[in-house]
Amino acid sequence: MNRRALFSLSFGHFTADLNSGTVTALLPLLSTLFALNYQAAAVAVLVSNLTSSVVQPLFGVITDRYPMRWLLPTALGVAALGTSAFALAPTYNVFLVLVAVAGIGVAAFHPIGASGAFSAAGDRRASAMSIFSVGGNIGFAFGPLIAAAATHLYGLRGMLVFLVPGAIAVTVLGRYARTSAGAAPRRTPAGGDIPWLMLSVLVFVVVLRSTAQFGVMTFFPLYLSRSHILSPALSGGVLFFFLIMGALGTLAGGPISDRFGRRTLLVLSWVFSTPLLYLLPRLGGVWQFAALGLLGFFIVTTFSTTVVLAQELLPGRQGVAASLTIGLAIGLGGVVMLFLGQYADRFGVRQVLDVLWLLGLFALAGSLPLPNKEPEPHMAS
Repeated sequence: MNRRALFSLSFGHFTADLNSGTVTALLPLLSTLFALNYQAAAVAVLVSNLTSSVVQPLFGVITDRYPMRWLLPTALGVAALGTSAFALAPTYNVFLVLVAVAGIGVAAFHPIGASGAFSAAGDRRASAMSIFSVGGNIGFAFGPLIAAAATHLYGLRGMLVFLVPGAIAVTVLGRYARTSAGAAPRRTPAGGDIPWLMLSVLVFVVVLRSTAQFGVMTFFPLYLSRSHILSPALSGGVLFFFLIMGALGTLAGGPISDRFGRRTLLVLSWVFSTPLLYLLPRLGGVWQFAALGLLGFFIVTTFSTTVVLAQELLPGRQGVAASLTIGLAIGLGGVVMLFLGQYADRFGVRQVLDVLWLLGLFALAGSLPLPNKEPEPHMAS
């Protein structure tokens, strides 16, 4: 395992998702600033996910064929510029355009970043991918916290602070790109039949996971704000707790997956996440926030495992495999936010939280037929 490469890529992942994690935290402020309804607020999440996730397979195809290391710092620079420019958005439509710019930068980073992590993994793929993934999880956790704090103090102008981590990441990944450009990553030759059924089931499970996760991230802060439980700035800050617990879950999930198998971890994740989704809107006080933290841990714990499982199902196509699970599947979960926004406008935000647990039942059923194998020795990079 090449830890130096993994930590560089993990820091890049941190910065990429630091940018993409800001949109949901800004929703309470944007709802007030631009007089948005629930559906309009959900559109921002939709645009973020379409551009940062759904277009990832295109970058996956390109970077599997042409390992363009220079794209790593370039993508992070575009993402940081798009996010910091939120500060200049005079209207909601301009804000959505800037969300798209930042999203494209995020989309370009993930496939080649995950491919690099796969190449640096050795025979501990899920553990190595958890190092890469936890950077993104932490970035997603700190993104809402920094955005909430900066906008609480300075309004949308506070988003200019995201120029700082962006500049650092461009420097770090620029150095990584130069030192790794001379040696192409070792890849398992592509070939053989693609297990489309298993791959489709895996994507289906990740879509359900991302729908449940983004459902909580989008509507739980709005529920706290609209119910006057917390102020808009503080209700956005609860995302930090949810996502930092998810980062801890990712770190724990990789080694468990390498030792006990992919399916085992997926099933255990949903056995715990489903009742927590049910309890979240039905509890109150400290118990509600305890459920939120545990839910973050268990629902995100499979993040690195689903990426590695897709890469094992698609040998030689590591970028495409990562883009399907980090990108397309998560993006499709974000698309569902549009319909959940319509549901919330009609029936109330609490009612959306009331039904998210049903997704866990379908995800648990979908996890059962997935392979439980560990990486085979001849497949190790």
